[in-house]
Amino acid sequence: MTLSLCIAVALLISGAVIALMFNGQAQRRELLLRRLTLVSVEQSCRFTHLPQAESTSSLWPCLKVAPDISMLLVKAGFHGPRAGAYFLLSKISMMLVSGLAWQWYVDFDLDKFVLAKTLVFAISGGLLAEHWLKWRARTVNYRIALALPDALDLMVICVESGLTLEAVFQRVGHEMTAVSPELSREWLITEAELRLLDSRLTALDNLAKRTDLVEVENMVIALSQAEKYGSKIAPTMRLIASDSRQYQYLRLEEKVGKIPAEMSLPVVVLIMLPVVVLIVAPTIIALLDSIGGL
Repeated sequence: MTLSLCIAVALLISGAVIALMFNGQAQRRELLLRRLTLVSVEQSCRFTHLPQAESTSSLWPCLKVAPDISMLLVKAGFHGPRAGAYFLLSKISMMLVSGLAWQWYVDFDLDKFVLAKTLVFAISGGLLAEHWLKWRARTVNYRIALALPDALDLMVICVESGLTLEAVFQRVGHEMTAVSPELSREWLITEAELRLLDSRLTALDNLAKRTDLVEVENMVIALSQAEKYGSKIAPTMRLIASDSRQYQYLRLEEKVGKIPAEMSLPVVVLIMLPVVVLIVAPTIIALLDSIGGL
């Protein structure tokens, strides 16, 4: 009985050890596949021709978008290989919905003028989808710019502590997840490209093209020079972080300076015009009464 119990315990322990080993291998394999997915944009095509939408899935070989739309998709955070196809399908759906909504409003009239208006509404739906994509790209770019000074300060600390460039991007990307998911995503994509691509300069150049920010371009230049010539990058990155904060202050002051000009129209319409009406209305009413008495 005791021997059987020992054998059962030994088999249980062996099974647990084997399960843990296979579980660790599965986790490493899953992590590698995730990193390969992150850099699928770079592996499938280059940013000079941009990229993702031109090499969509084999299910939709004919769904391709223009290079500028592909760049907007990348800036908006849509890095999947089928992003261009999905956007094109969404745009076509918006056009169909807009046209059908107008036809439903006019009780499906097939008059040529009504059909022309239907075409106008359909085109407007497609343009609305493109404007949404542009707004999304600007929003993501603005959020990355807001969180960039803090990320650069963290990178300076990591560099001064002796971490490698891949570890710096990985650590800062994880630390910035709660603050700026957009910046965290770009940093983790860069970390994966640094580990998997043949050239580090290509990975850094891809980061600058995806974000399209002056501060990121300066950081990429500093890192590229450090990679080529072995120069120190911590003082340069600290200066870039300081300049980035100063630039944000200037941009905020510019927005504050525009407030009086933007408030002039609401003030005139909502305050000055009612005041004028209240002042002039009694005189006009008395004049009308006197004319009516005559």
